[in-house]
Amino acid sequence: MALVGAQPDEQYPGITWTGVGEAGLVIAVGEPSADADVVVASTEDISGLWETRLSQLVRNLADGRIAQFGAPRLEPHNPGWAVTADRLLRRLARFAARPDYAWDHIGSTSVPGLAAKPIVDLQIGVPSLQDVDGVEAAVARAGFVDVAGIAPDSPGVLRDNPRGEGNFWEKRLFASADPGQHAILHVRQLDSPWWHYTTRFRDLLRSDETLRGDYERMKRGLVEVNAGESNYDKYTIAKTAFFDTIQHRLNRA
Repeated sequence: MALVGAQPDEQYPGITWTGVGEAGLVIAVGEPSADADVVVASTEDISGLWETRLSQLVRNLADGRIAQFGAPRLEPHNPGWAVTADRLLRRLARFAARPDYAWDHIGSTSVPGLAAKPIVDLQIGVPSLQDVDGVEAAVARAGFVDVAGIAPDSPGVLRDNPRGEGNFWEKRLFASADPGQHAILHVRQLDSPWWHYTTRFRDLLRSDETLRGDYERMKRGLVEVNAGESNYDKYTIAKTAFFDTIQHRLNRA
């Protein structure tokens, strides 16, 4: 963890203060910073941040737990989601130090004008899922937890839903342990079907207003049906019907 604009004046259990380049979470004091995950007015406010956010982050990482979000809910598009995605992707890329990886902000939070769950979806494309040691180390440093250790049988954790063209569906899934910054990281093999589908679907939603509206209406209906559900499996599976209607557009070369 790192501070920008001040020196730490107190130690907290499980937290080691480092430089910004090595930190998995950055706190700016006084003025915003492009690297900062949170801004506080003074170092005195860090004790409050410890109570509301940092202590839970430390416990989650120690126990291998992800930050809980609760039942699915949609919020109006927030331009800050793109800022968060850029910051997290830059951090992960710095930690992984692999120029042959591809990095993307995907999902509904990457589409201006589209209501979304305030959970930022990120994607790393890797040359081979058999060689992800660098990814595992990088995501751990950035405060992400391997979801396979919690819910290996949930949809989209170790395998994507087979659809369309192709024959490689394996993947990895990580989620943030930070209760103040919900994010999911999908790791897929470069040129695998879903590595293409995610970015193509994002680009279609950005360019096609009618499709964007149809998708949002479908999601609002699913949120209503799944109100009170903390498990996202039903919500995730139910979206399959929508993808069936546009699969021909996702298959393009």
